[in-house]
Amino acid sequence: MSAKPSSRPVVQETPLSRALSGCGPTAKATPVDAFKVARTWFLEGRRVDMQQLAETLGVSRATLYRWCGNREQLLGEVIWALTEEQLNRTKSKVQGSGLGYVTEVIGTCIAKFRTSKNLRRLLSDDPEYALRLMTSKHGIVQGRMIDWCAELVSGLNLRPDLDLPDLSYVIVRICESFVWSDLITGAEPETEKAVVIIELLLGAAQVAE
Repeated sequence: MSAKPSSRPVVQETPLSRALSGCGPTAKATPVDAFKVARTWFLEGRRVDMQQLAETLGVSRATLYRWCGNREQLLGEVIWALTEEQLNRTKSKVQGSGLGYVTEVIGTCIAKFRTSKNLRRLLSDDPEYALRLMTSKHGIVQGRMIDWCAELVSGLNLRPDLDLPDLSYVIVRICESFVWSDLITGAEPETEKAVVIIELLLGAAQVAE
């Protein structure tokens, strides 16, 4: 019997991802330094140029690419770090438990994504590139969003025959489809519809009491 393929994206680990997790080497300039400068530039609305970043850090482009993978992976780390901060802030402020708590957290988060000035600026400058950064299965952001969502819904009394990563993947894709619908299909974003669909999905996914 063949193993069931996982819907969880597999992203290649880089020295930056290892350094951010505390496993990287110590050096005069480090992968985390590259991340910090890139994050500052991103928040300032400045283009994260790999050549300029290498010069700022005093390292070669080859070293910078070895650390971070490439510009897309570096920006993915930056966007995910900012996204995770927002997700966790929202999660800590929402009261309650169960399905109502989960859907309120998701609804509040996706509403905030639509109003994020940093994400909107990136999307305005290059919509196709920005969507690839945030929604591609080959990118950093989507995979980590799936993991975060899995942890969020894991406290629900879910049916044992359901695969949690698969369920989380579907939830994330629903959110992406409605939050960025104007860029994906040209339709007006309707984040409240995403919440309704997710609530129905999770309601059906729970064990009947």
